Amino acid sequence: MANPGDSIICGGFSFYNNFDSANLAKVELVKVPETFEKDACETENKSCRSSNSEDATDYEFNLWTKHDCHGTQYQNNNRTWFYFGVKASTPGVYIKFNIINLNKQVKMFSQGMCPVFKVVPGHLHWERIRDKPSYTLDQKGSDFTLSFVYFAPENPKAITYFAFTYPFSYTDLQNYLRRVEARILKRSITSADDVYYHRECAIKSLEGRRMDLITISSFHNISTEREDRLNNMFPEKTEERPFKFWDKKVIFISARVHPGETPSSFVFNGFLNFLINREDNIAINLRRLYVFKLIPMLNPDGVVRGHYRMDTRGINLNRVYLNPSLKDHPTIYAARNLIRYYHHTYQLPKEDEISNMCIGNGENTLTVIDSSCAIANIVRDTTTRLLQQVTLMSLDEKRKDQPEIFQECASPKTDLDDIPQGGGEGLCNKAEESNNSVELKSDKKTYTAIGIGQLPKEDSGLYLYIDLHGHASKKGVFMYGNYFDNAEDTIMCMLLPKLMSINNPNFHFTSCNFTERNMYIIDKRDGMSREGSGRVAVYKLTGLIRSYTLECNYNSGRLVNSIPSRIRDGVNKTVTHMFVPPKYTPAVFEAVGAALGPSILDLTNNNPNSRLPNSQYRSLRGVKSYLKLAYVNNISSPNGKSLHKDDNNIIPSDSYNLKDIESQISNSSVGLKNSMKSETSFVKKPCIIRRTTSLYTAVKRIKNNKKVRQTVTRRPLKNQCVNDIESSSKIPVIGPKSIVKSFLKTSENRLKSSCFGCINDSSEIRDIQYANKKLIATNKFSKMALSSEETAIVKHGAKRLKIVSMKVNKGKSEVGESSNNVPETIKSPSKTLFLSNKQNVRGTTKAMKKCCHKME
Repeated sequence: MANPGDSIICGGFSFYNNFDSANLAKVELVKVPETFEKDACETENKSCRSSNSEDATDYEFNLWTKHDCHGTQYQNNNRTWFYFGVKASTPGVYIKFNIINLNKQVKMFSQGMCPVFKVVPGHLHWERIRDKPSYTLDQKGSDFTLSFVYFAPENPKAITYFAFTYPFSYTDLQNYLRRVEARILKRSITSADDVYYHRECAIKSLEGRRMDLITISSFHNISTEREDRLNNMFPEKTEERPFKFWDKKVIFISARVHPGETPSSFVFNGFLNFLINREDNIAINLRRLYVFKLIPMLNPDGVVRGHYRMDTRGINLNRVYLNPSLKDHPTIYAARNLIRYYHHTYQLPKEDEISNMCIGNGENTLTVIDSSCAIANIVRDTTTRLLQQVTLMSLDEKRKDQPEIFQECASPKTDLDDIPQGGGEGLCNKAEESNNSVELKSDKKTYTAIGIGQLPKEDSGLYLYIDLHGHASKKGVFMYGNYFDNAEDTIMCMLLPKLMSINNPNFHFTSCNFTERNMYIIDKRDGMSREGSGRVAVYKLTGLIRSYTLECNYNSGRLVNSIPSRIRDGVNKTVTHMFVPPKYTPAVFEAVGAALGPSILDLTNNNPNSRLPNSQYRSLRGVKSYLKLAYVNNISSPNGKSLHKDDNNIIPSDSYNLKDIESQISNSSVGLKNSMKSETSFVKKPCIIRRTTSLYTAVKRIKNNKKVRQTVTRRPLKNQCVNDIESSSKIPVIGPKSIVKSFLKTSENRLKSSCFGCINDSSEIRDIQYANKKLIATNKFSKMALSSEETAIVKHGAKRLKIVSMKVNKGKSEVGESSNNVPETIKSPSKTLFLSNKQNVRGTTKAMKKCCHKME
């Protein structure tokens, strides 16, 4: 990595900063060992010293990292990232490093964040340092000093590398992509389900580095037409464009727009590795259904320079997506043009159509070729178009209404080991007409074109957009989505993050944010709005609902999901559950990327080995029902956690209160079962069951957004919901008349049966009649009475809740409440009702005693 001839020499140590992503600026020696104080214990047994002690260190150095755009007119205050190498002059000594000028990162390092290291040769894999680092702030609070201790290796030639977090440089990326490409090309293609892989340079950065574009799909529905060379893009003329695909939507994923956010690269690598797996049925289905356009590094210059957030001109590239400049932001310019091109299903934008020439005749085919193409490409493509015209003319009458696709011919004469992988071979060198089709041959493979023509025009050729990032302050792995007024669009946007939490243990659905405020918030550092971020700009450009930013914390999370088993694993298979969130490593980030695959298929129920049937939601329908309840709970929350603006056109909250919603709805099986009965309706009319508690307590708990205590011993009545609740501002009472009537009939029957022999006594008859009159009188208050087994419905959002009655319990009041808090309008009828019921019982008891006494 580092060149030994180019280093900073300080105190006999060599410090290296001349490699990809390094950014060491200056080194200062603070402490050197005093040889006369050393004894045998110190020289022979290093373990007798504590690494946490100041006296234990032999050497101490102060280090300064480079700012983003260090030493240029674009220099700024971003200086969180650090990456350097050091070779010790004396093996086996304790060294303390103080990195002086970092950005304030107290929150992250207070949560246990540690730098990483590796030793070359020797310990070749990155891991976190073993001793917990310490940190200090200066009086102004602007400079943050991070200190950590390290034990030098015994090998005097070994170089130890330290970094803020697990690095992944531009050189690492190029080596990784070459290995992937070599692995793909070694495989023999045996079916249409195999991997179609194409890598190309979409554009060069400001300093001339490649911005790679990777296309991955299967050979299903592949056409003979290649994608167009967009204006001012694809500078490598020897690299051909990938083939177009019929009836396949595009999934666009990008990473590393911020150079220091290396977790995004590991998530990207995990998804790429999963996608090119030939054996996994989930990967096969993904390639069969979609075309994946992947950009692994949007800011290669910033990565090479060791920047944390900016490009070489001090620009945050994730804020210029609305109107990127070819001169100043070439990589974002290319990414936006590609997104627009795939959104319009391979149709060139108007400005590119003017600068390109059209070759072809007839109404069926119109081919656009860039004027800067090589002559050989123009001739070959022109020949292809003429062959397509002949095919269409011969099949015009028979296949006028049929879909026009390009299918692979399973010919026994074909050498299947030499199918082109999109590496530049033309598929159309020779044509032979046979059975109303055109056989297009290359040097390696024979294909058959059946009715080749224009691709279908749909609303959008894009299905999903995800921009991958790292995050310093907020713990866990989560997503940012856009805000929608429409409830169905909001639920559609929330669906993929929810599925990610089912497929990955470290994904935090409750940390996701879908608010309007998060779309337009202004950054404190550069004063730029998030409206220019990829997530928001893609939505504004295409209207794509599934447009996300995926964020990964550098260090750790705050929870671990319990992951259900897959269908083929069986319900009884034990899934190891970790209760303590792990320290994040590249393997954890790659697992997040791999979880994107099954989550994408779960969106459309195309996952052949899904976890949903073994989850608490049982199906995609159940997940949608959960999200519907979460949406309703949020918009009806009285604590200001609303999806809508208030009267002053201000968003009252920063994010959905998903933490409370998660705990409430997961514990409410009744609401979930009711909502799962119908998927087409947005949500069933909300019924809030209240048992053995006062109505006033129920209303107060609803206002405070608390879960109402329920009793298990009693069953709720049927027909809990009352129709037309949305137009009602009252609290209807269910069935008090029928209950009172049944009680009257039961009491009369019992009295008659028990007092059959003494009914002639006029005084006892009067007592019974008086008791019945009293019981009938209570019917006046029946509209206000609530049985302990009845349900009440409260309309959310009403200006005023009209409380009809309250049943006073004889026991203790609820916690936090007193009888003084109950209004008089509620107390008096309840008290009257209680007294009248008490008198009724006494009167009935006296009458029965008299009857029994007479009989004796």
